[in-house]
Amino acid sequence: MSIYEYNEEYVKKTLFEDGYDAGKLDGIEKGMEMGNWITLVNSVEAVMKNMNINLEQACKILDVSVEDYHKAKDNIIQP
Repeated sequence: MSIYEYNEEYVKKTLFEDGYDAGKLDGIEKGMEMGNWITLVNSVEAVMKNMNINLEQACKILDVSVEDYHKAKDNIIQP
């Protein structure tokens, strides 16, 4: 067998594994980001409800901007 011989099956398997690993890492990162957004929104809304205050006051207490709250709320995937 020559070192220059092309092994199509090996190439396909290697490309599949590389793509799978990249996709898996991307999914983990997106999941963590989604979790952070959900936590931020839930925290702000819990403070608003439990303290009976408005959005601006809750964000100030949690040291979060209102814009960050809205960005997180917009980025949460709704079922």
